This record gives sequence, C-alpha cells and structure tokens, in this order.
Amino acid sequence: MKKTIIVIAAITLLVSCGDKKKTTTDGATTETTNESSDDKTGEFSIDGKSVTGKATTQYFGSDKEKSNFSVLCQHDESANSANFELLQVTFVNEKDATSSTLKLYEGGQLPMTEPEAGAYTVSLSGVGEGFKDQPFTGSSKSTGSVSVSNRTVIVKDLILFTSSGDKKTVSATIPF
Repeated sequence: MKKTIIVIAAITLLVSCGDKKKTTTDGATTETTNESSDDKTGEFSIDGKSVTGKATTQYFGSDKEKSNFSVLCQHDESANSANFELLQVTFVNEKDATSSTLKLYEGGQLPMTEPEAGAYTVSLSGVGEGFKDQPFTGSSKSTGSVSVSNRTVIVKDLILFTSSGDKKTVSATIPF
C-alpha cells in the first residue's frame, strides 16, 4: 500500500511540474502555458524600492492568438529568504498588448468572454514586508500608466490597491 501511494505521489509531482497546466475557473477549463522569454530580466519598483527578476510570459489557453497574454516579473529576495514580489500585467492577447489604446481594467482578472480591446490588468503580490494575503490590483482610483514599446512593458507610477484599501505605487520595465 505504501509503495502505491509513493508511486502515485511521484507521478502527480512529475505531471504538475510541467510547463502546461490545466486549471478550472468557474466551471471552464483553460490551459496555461508558461514561456521563459529567453532568460530576460525585468525590473520594477514598489513604493520606491527597486528590484530585478526573471521576466516570463504566460498564455491562458491553447490558441496563442486569442488567449489572454501575461508578462510577469518575479523577484526572489535570496536563497535564504522566503520573501518575493511578483508583478503581472495581463492583456486580452499578445497582439492586443501592442495596442496604442490600452485601458486599465479594474480588478485582477480580465473577463473570460468578450473582453474589451486594449484592456489590461495589473496585479502585484508577494510575501514579506508590506504584503498580506491580498494582491494589489488596478481600481477606479488607480493613476499612472502602462504602455508597450519594442516588446517591453513600461509601467509608470501606477497606484494599485488591495480590496481593503492598502496601496502601493509601481513602476516597471519588463521585456518579453
């Protein structure tokens, strides 16, 4: 019996560590694909504290032309610390990311059906000082800007809020 449990656990671990993951949200199954962006490095600041981290991209679905597209940058404090910060900017799709008319969508997730062209979300989460269990996301009170130039996301003084009203100001340059 112990051997069977160990084998099942090992298979589950191997399957879950792959690049493609199936997730279920509100009864809908989507496929997320993470891509490494050729070891690119992004940088961002949170309330004036600058950090750097690995830049990656993510598609939410199997059709890369129609799937939501995210650019992420994660900073890990150190090998000895559990602190980290993750900044994620999600667009309707990769082509839409280069739209000249980008508009912040309130909340941390774009709508799954008929999203508005040019809409994007920004989410900041982390572990450590200044982070609780809630992500910081765009809201109707957010100010600042997000643009894309030469396959680089540029965030300028964007104010993000938690659902309880805490706020952080974010700036970033993340290549993809």
